[in-house]
Amino acid sequence: MLRTLLSFFVVMLILCTLIYPFALNTVAKFIFPYQSSGSLVDKEGRPTLDVSKAVGSKLLGQDFNKPYFLHSRTSVSNYNTSDTNESSVSSGGFNYAMSNPALKERVQKDLQKFLDENPQITKEQIPLDLLSASGSGLDPHISLQAALVQIPRISQFSKITKEELEKIIQENTESKFLGIFGEEKVNVYSYC
Repeated sequence: MLRTLLSFFVVMLILCTLIYPFALNTVAKFIFPYQSSGSLVDKEGRPTLDVSKAVGSKLLGQDFNKPYFLHSRTSVSNYNTSDTNESSVSSGGFNYAMSNPALKERVQKDLQKFLDENPQITKEQIPLDLLSASGSGLDPHISLQAALVQIPRISQFSKITKEELEKIIQENTESKFLGIFGEEKVNVYSYC
């Protein structure tokens, strides 16, 4: 009985930790090479399989803080996924309760920062997703409204007309899931 149990354990261990993952990854590399490699993009925003040319992933948000970029949602992780010198976590949300004064303080700080960076808009015009974090803290998507409200700042610093920026954002807008679930969204990385 013990021998059968140990044999089963060893077989399942090898099957589940070696054979199955290897087979799944091998099949994925052939069927979905771009996605299975992390959806990497080069500096021109084009898909790449060459890790040495990759500057990011369409699946992970980044801290775009230059005034001529679309700014992402706030992140507890500061979009840190690998810097061990950074004191923040790799992913996760703030998890502050609505009654926690730290939540109000963080939102007020983020609100003031956004208003300072975007003096052309009022606080009533700021979409909620620009002041709230995603569950993972790494989400690259913002709402269409969050992208559009940043156009005046981006236009001022990039010298691209507001009309051209709106066209670029509309071209990079992802529709609602199945046409009814969620909202229209823009991958911040698509624009950069």
